[in-house]
Amino acid sequence: MKNLSGSKIRFGNLSNSDDTNRIKFYLKFIDTCLSSDIPMIIDTQNAGTVMRFLTAYLAIREGKWLMTGIERMKKRPIGELVNALNALGAEITFTEKPDFPPILIKGSEMFGGNIETNPNQSSQFISALMMIGPYLEDGLEIILQKKPVSAPYIEMTAQLMRMYGIKVETTAKKITIPAGDYEIVEHNIEPDWSSASYWYEVAALTKNSQIFIPGLSKTSIQGDAAVAEIYDNLGVETIFQEDGILIKSKSEFNSEFEFNFKNYPDLVPSVMATCAAKGIQLTIKGISHLKFKESDRIISMDEELSKIGCSITRRGQLYLLSPGKLVDKVEFNTHEDHRIAMSLAPLSLLIDEVTINKPDVTIKSYPDFWKNMSELNVFTTS
Repeated sequence: MKNLSGSKIRFGNLSNSDDTNRIKFYLKFIDTCLSSDIPMIIDTQNAGTVMRFLTAYLAIREGKWLMTGIERMKKRPIGELVNALNALGAEITFTEKPDFPPILIKGSEMFGGNIETNPNQSSQFISALMMIGPYLEDGLEIILQKKPVSAPYIEMTAQLMRMYGIKVETTAKKITIPAGDYEIVEHNIEPDWSSASYWYEVAALTKNSQIFIPGLSKTSIQGDAAVAEIYDNLGVETIFQEDGILIKSKSEFNSEFEFNFKNYPDLVPSVMATCAAKGIQLTIKGISHLKFKESDRIISMDEELSKIGCSITRRGQLYLLSPGKLVDKVEFNTHEDHRIAMSLAPLSLLIDEVTINKPDVTIKSYPDFWKNMSELNVFTTS
């Protein structure tokens, strides 16, 4: 695979998810279509990562590009990123509705400099800007008008850029990136802590269980490693080992749990489902940006968990989940959202018959999820 500078990179442990395969395909497609006189169509489906990262990438590449996706993607805002890129000299226009895809990109020379932006919709807007920063003649200085959501992802971007030769400076309100070149030859990809949350859920819902997850470490730069701390309150112990983690269910857990998920939005569905099944009163905040995900996840989880007697109510900036009563049989919808599907699946451990409609949505981030579920070795211990 090629990076911005055109050099080849070898990745170890690269995900086989749809998001990864889609961006790999389009990076090759882009290289073959740079000289086209007509806009080349890039269909991101509902892959927000592909839409956002390629928007910034194509803004500095030769060619004309029409970035689009499914109807849900056309309802996911991208105006903050596009406006920031245009302020830096990009040529991007909205072709249907202002601030939303589809967008038409004409690659142009961008000099960089200072930009102010509001990072309260997606951290990926900031990461997308950061990654092209070294290839702007004047570098890039990003002024954050508000505290960003999912801030650990921004710091993860900065750490990876530093690892590969870019002197990124970050403060609470400013990110500074000088002009330069990446120095990447080989990179081994960490396993995904977000995906591990579903196995934490399984452990929480299974008495005397142990599950080993290879490759995860205490020194991970992923923000969602916070799942270990969160589930310590929900009945799961994490034991860090040399080659991975061992998660074990424990009998003690909180009857009430409150947490700010502003930095960990992808963990919300699994935590909601866990608390619903275990009868834990859950209070959460910092999740207003969940409405911009593959589905409006607050509404989606409320609708699905209501089928087992739960309710989610809003009090100002807080959301309260009141557990209900498990049923013998239930049919869940996935709302075309991979994380909704995977968070509901472990409820089958406590409900006799669970039907999940359109389960294939999990290929977006975890193609082997159902295979791993069927093979899961949850064993009892004395």
